[in-house]
Amino acid sequence: MENKEYQKKHNYPKVMNKPDVPCAIQGKQRIFNAHALFNPNEQFKVIQVRKGHIRKADLSYVLMYKSSSIMLRVDIIGATHQGIPTPHVHIFDEDHEQGNLAIPLSHLKGYLPTSDIVDSLVEFLKYNNFDLKDVQIYEPTV
Repeated sequence: MENKEYQKKHNYPKVMNKPDVPCAIQGKQRIFNAHALFNPNEQFKVIQVRKGHIRKADLSYVLMYKSSSIMLRVDIIGATHQGIPTPHVHIFDEDHEQGNLAIPLSHLKGYLPTSDIVDSLVEFLKYNNFDLKDVQIYEPTV
């Protein structure tokens, strides 16, 4: 995604389509639909991934625009990329080589890294400008 387009879409105030947000259970992923607050046609997806091929306890978050453009991926628990251990972030814009660069999560201003399943989703949503006023995020009982 071009830098200007990425910034514009990232800066949109966003809301979840449903206020009930149950986290993914271990070994699964969950997709949450969302949209820009002032334009429901600007659609986003938030994916919470709690599985990995080698490490079964991986935890990652993905922000997508529409259903095909990845904007951002945060790896909380997972593999080291280019010598950068988790937690780190991949930003899919020109400045960050369309996600090929891993950046330590500590370099994102205002992002509080945590491996807690609920708190990490809250932090991801806050960083991506989601209004969480009426949203309930919780870990479901199995």
